[in-house]
Amino acid sequence: MYLSHLSLNEFRNYRHLELSLGKGLFIFCGENAQGKTNLLEAVSMLATGSSFHASSDREVVSWYAPDHITRILGNVKRREDGVQLEMVIFDPTPLKVEDQAPRTIELPANTQRKRVKINTIPKKVIDLIGQMKVVVFAPTDLHLVEGSPDERRRFLDRSLCQLKPRYCQALLQYRKIITQRSALLKRIRDNQEDPGMLDYLDDKLTALANLIIFERRRMLDSLNEQTYVLQEALSGGREHLQIVYRPSFKIDQAWSTAEAQQHYRTQLREVRRKELLQGVCLLGPHRDDLEFLVNDVNMLTYGSRGQQRTVALSAKLAELAYMRACTGDEPVLLLDDVFSELDAQRRGHLLREVLQHEQVLLTTTDLTSFPAEILAQAHIYQVIEGELKEGMASS
Repeated sequence: MYLSHLSLNEFRNYRHLELSLGKGLFIFCGENAQGKTNLLEAVSMLATGSSFHASSDREVVSWYAPDHITRILGNVKRREDGVQLEMVIFDPTPLKVEDQAPRTIELPANTQRKRVKINTIPKKVIDLIGQMKVVVFAPTDLHLVEGSPDERRRFLDRSLCQLKPRYCQALLQYRKIITQRSALLKRIRDNQEDPGMLDYLDDKLTALANLIIFERRRMLDSLNEQTYVLQEALSGGREHLQIVYRPSFKIDQAWSTAEAQQHYRTQLREVRRKELLQGVCLLGPHRDDLEFLVNDVNMLTYGSRGQQRTVALSAKLAELAYMRACTGDEPVLLLDDVFSELDAQRRGHLLREVLQHEQVLLTTTDLTSFPAEILAQAHIYQVIEGELKEGMASS
C-alpha cells in the first residue's frame, strides 16, 4: 500500500500543493516551523479521520483561507485496488489575523464541519478510517512508556480503529455512553434523577467494554510475539520486553463473553456509591493502562531514559508488523523527526527497518545524520515555508 498523489489546499501553511509519490523512502528536510509535520499530519488524517498533532480540526485550516475551508485529497494504491480519499474541513470562526479583517461564515444549522468522500462519493468519517492504513512515529511516541495512560490507550486505538471498523464504532459509542453516564451520576447525586436509570447505561457500557477489552487483549498478544524479538535485537540480546494489559475491570480469560459482561456489571454495582460521590465513571476501558516490562522490571518506575526509548521503538515496530500481518498489506510509515531523538544504535536499527518498507515518509531537520547509501536511495525534498523543492539543498 502506498500514497501515489497528495493534494492540499489551504492546509495549515500549504496554500496549494500537488505532490506525486511512489514506493520507497521520501525525506522531507527543512528547518523548524516550515511545514514538515503538517505534511505527515495531512496524510494521517486521510487514514484516521483526525489529526495526531492538533487538538481540534479547525487548527488545520489556514488562517488565510478565503472561504475558511481546507481540502485534502489523496490517491492510494492498495494490493488489490486503488482508492481516492478526500476530506474537507470548514472553520466558520477562524482566529483573527492582524492584517485580515475578522469574518465569519454563517453555515446552515446542520452543516457538517468535516466532510469526506471515497471515490468521489460522500461518506461518513468513520467510513474513511482504515481505507489507507498508516503507522505514525512522532517524538511524542518516544514517551509512550513514561507518558500519560491516555497516550498508551491511543497507541492501541489508533491501530485497531484502522483495522477493525466494528472496534471503531464501539469505541465511539462507548465514549458517548461514558459522557451520558457521568452526567447522569451528577444528576442522581443532586437528587435530580432516579438511580435506577443507571441500569440501562450500565448494560450498554459493559457490552461495548466487552468488545473493546477483547480486541485490545488480542492485539497485545500479537504485539508481544514481536516485541520480544525486537527488544532483543535493539539491546544486543540483553533485554526481553513484555507489554502487560492493565484493565480497570477485573478480567479472567476463562470467562465467556456473556460471563465477562455479567462480571463487569457486578463490578459497576460495587463501585456505584463511590461513583455517585465523585460524579465520574470509575471503571471501563477509558481507564485502562499498559505496563512495559523489560526482564520483568517495570520501565515506568525503573527504566532509564534510553531503555524507555528502546521500549517505545520496539512497540511501534511491533505495531507496524501487527498491521501488516492483519491486512497482508504494508501500511504507510510516517516518521516525524524521530531520528534526532535517537542514539546511533537505535537510529541504525530503525533505518534498516525503513529500507524494508514499501513507502516511508520521513521528516528531518538535518540530513547529515543519514548514511550516504540511505540518501542515495531516497527521494529528497526541501520544505521551505509550505513549499517543496525536490533535491538536496546546495551547500
